[in-house]
Amino acid sequence: MARQPKISPYFPNKPRSGASCLPFPPISATSFGLIQEKLAHDPFRLLIATIFLNRTRGEVAIPVLYNVFERYPTVSALAEAREEDVVTMIRCLGLQNARARKCINLAKLWIENPPVKGKRYRKLHYPNKGDGLDIKPGECVDDGDSRVAWEIAHIPGLGSYALDSWRIFCRDELRGLAIDWKGTEASGEFVPEWKSVVPKDKELRAYVAWMWLKEGWEWEKETGNRRRASRKLRLAALKGGIIVETYGRWLLETPTVEKSAYFEKTVQGN
Repeated sequence: MARQPKISPYFPNKPRSGASCLPFPPISATSFGLIQEKLAHDPFRLLIATIFLNRTRGEVAIPVLYNVFERYPTVSALAEAREEDVVTMIRCLGLQNARARKCINLAKLWIENPPVKGKRYRKLHYPNKGDGLDIKPGECVDDGDSRVAWEIAHIPGLGSYALDSWRIFCRDELRGLAIDWKGTEASGEFVPEWKSVVPKDKELRAYVAWMWLKEGWEWEKETGNRRRASRKLRLAALKGGIIVETYGRWLLETPTVEKSAYFEKTVQGN
């Protein structure tokens, strides 16, 4: 059986009533604990993972995901899969018919027209309202075109969660700008793609906040603006703990710092 990741030690034992809790590793850690980090060099599997994780908790979806990867180890194998077989494997997740169909169609299109550098397509109203309206359906634009378009936007059924995940973890490598999303072996002028992503998904938002804190910045999850992190926040981030979101407000709780102000104000600049 495919090896499955362990549950993060930063998850709370019991979810708080009325609150959303997320693990927040110390900023000295090498990994945040997202499945996307493990699949960053395999963009096809990363996109399949987003189909499983959308509206399903990771602890439920990820074991099933790894079972599917084990049974269908290549893109071709999944493209040739019988839909009813995939449905049976993922029935416990819900939305099994739509998910199975989407996975198989993604595999088929990946073989026929995989994403490549220099070929971008519109995704209407992504990441902002109005984006893509100036590009015709099916039109392919190159990297010299300033219009907003994406290398994977020709793949149907990919929403903002999939696009955000792919942009954060895969786009820089596809474009040949670096060998990973962290900017390894990039030129001196390189700015990682993750720095321009403002996700709506809570785990991706926490990840981007964590990455910014590694560089000493406090990031505003609604706007993408940032400011220098306070000493109190930096000390809390060094310890890690739990991000608690209640009523749209985030707090970072650690074993010794009960509550640190976190994302309470709109950041007005860099």
